[in-house]
Amino acid sequence: MGDGAAAVIITSEEYAKDMRDKRVEVVGVGSATNTFALHERTDLLRLPATTHAAKRAFSMAKISPSDVHVVELHDAFTIMGILSLEDLGFVKKGDGVKFISDGAISKDGELPTNLSGGLKSRGHPVGATGIYQIAEIALQLRGEFPGLQAQNDPEIGLAHNVSGGGVLTTVTILRKR
Repeated sequence: MGDGAAAVIITSEEYAKDMRDKRVEVVGVGSATNTFALHERTDLLRLPATTHAAKRAFSMAKISPSDVHVVELHDAFTIMGILSLEDLGFVKKGDGVKFISDGAISKDGELPTNLSGGLKSRGHPVGATGIYQIAEIALQLRGEFPGLQAQNDPEIGLAHNVSGGGVLTTVTILRKR
């Protein structure tokens, strides 16, 4: 289906101090599931697993969507990026297209999003995608992303990963230390 790999090093704060000056901390993680059968879903334009996973991650991180500065969305299909911005709580339902067309997701926009080009552009190596997104957010927070760098000096970033047609969603929130 695709070739690719990604890795992150996770360690205690004690060891991290000796490894790098620009550290990034995982401050929130949430995951949730939904039914696999699309005909059993009440609304095909909502991803309940994304909404529930986001609420858990935001609660753990003790922040709200307005506190996030940079995002990597799971956008394997064009509509997924739009629906995800809405279901993650960054914009109201139905406002995703306008948010994007107004330039809010550009590198100097209100919420720089998928500056790697996203899954449709950068690639979607199934199995490595979620970790790759987390690595990209970490690089953005450290100011070391080799491509388009968010111009808002991001302190908090969010990675959103979906598998199995919206059956399982994971949201990871990182903070610059």
